[in-house]
Amino acid sequence: MPTEKETIAQERIALMDLMDGAHHRIPRREVDENILIATWNIAQFSNKKKARALQYIADICERFDIVCIQEVKTDLRGLSKLQQLLPGNYKILVSDPTGNHERMAFLYDTRTVESTGLVCEIAFHGTILKPSVFQFNRMPYCASFKAGRFDFTIASVHIAEGSKQGQTGLELREKEIKELVKFLKRRSKQEATKTFDRDFFVLGDFNIQKNGDRFFKALTEGAGKNFTMPQGMNDLNTNFSQTKSYDKIAWLARPGFKFDGKFGVVPFGDVLYKENGAAENQARKEVSDHLPLWAEFKINKLSQELDQIINN
Repeated sequence: MPTEKETIAQERIALMDLMDGAHHRIPRREVDENILIATWNIAQFSNKKKARALQYIADICERFDIVCIQEVKTDLRGLSKLQQLLPGNYKILVSDPTGNHERMAFLYDTRTVESTGLVCEIAFHGTILKPSVFQFNRMPYCASFKAGRFDFTIASVHIAEGSKQGQTGLELREKEIKELVKFLKRRSKQEATKTFDRDFFVLGDFNIQKNGDRFFKALTEGAGKNFTMPQGMNDLNTNFSQTKSYDKIAWLARPGFKFDGKFGVVPFGDVLYKENGAAENQARKEVSDHLPLWAEFKINKLSQELDQIINN
């Protein structure tokens, strides 16, 4: 009978094999050549996460240059412990608590990515005459980064689920996505000739149920340029049981930007918490009910930089 320490070591090897295997292979990170961005709703991420689960989370996060984490609870000790398990190059940006006492966090490797200084939450401002304006239940969290020749801004989101509130809740979910798209499109246009780059990525938990539903259309359809994503990601399921396509990585389409990398999920439940007596969904309970979703972007292309100048 293996000890717990031996079980964890064996499962960490199995997790690495999963991420290196043909079906779920994550590309190698290459400085100034590519950037691997992941989004992960780590359910109820607080100091209550057990050491075993934190180690598995760290092993996954270390495969990426940037990990955008949703559902970080007010208590940041769990996030701090995760950072300590990673190489000393990883830094954290974290938001204030917002709806449902949740924070957003960016975890990034300073060997490959640097923060350019912009960090903010997306909120709408009223006036003295009209103080009441639409607000997100959980305010999206934005940060700007630079990797190689590529500088970009990421908005990390956790869109309202709303199903418990019936039709009103579903309308709120759709409206949040539409208002987010509208804001980022406007901001991208405003930044075209200013300091921060107009390449906007939006990623996170959109609570999109399936390809083509009203929430998916709110993200990808409408007047003018909208957000796009890798072909095939619209059908990729990201919840633990892989039945719903909640999470997305998308960007504002513009001339000169071409996606030719890879993308996927990490189905960690296939290899973790497999000892005798463990419940079938133990990995879901201990780690998360969402899978990490990732995408690879090629960044060492001078043509992209020159195309952007021409198309401005």
